[in-house]
Amino acid sequence: MARSQPIEAILRKVLSALKKKKGKCGEEEIRKAWTSAVGKKASQHTRPVGLKASQLIVNVDGSGWLYELTLKKKDIVKKLGEKLKTKRIKEIRLRMGEVNPKDKEK
Repeated sequence: MARSQPIEAILRKVLSALKKKKGKCGEEEIRKAWTSAVGKKASQHTRPVGLKASQLIVNVDGSGWLYELTLKKKDIVKKLGEKLKTKRIKEIRLRMGEVNPKDKEK
């Protein structure tokens, strides 16, 4: 005979799984929009790593790229707004950090 579980426990598991799935989909959507907004070459030297409130946090692998992207922040935010209808990004925080090679498009 199968062991029964309270409906509350089942709902928690289902909602947790949906939340995780939704988050992954959102990450992929942001990554694609980022590549489109900054271009393929710049996307090879950067990686979006977080979204807090309306601030996109992006790791950059070199100071030259950090400087260039800092100069283009306003344009990038505008392009991201056009690509991401469901997420509102008002600011980009660029920081020196690791850019995972498997995320780079070659």
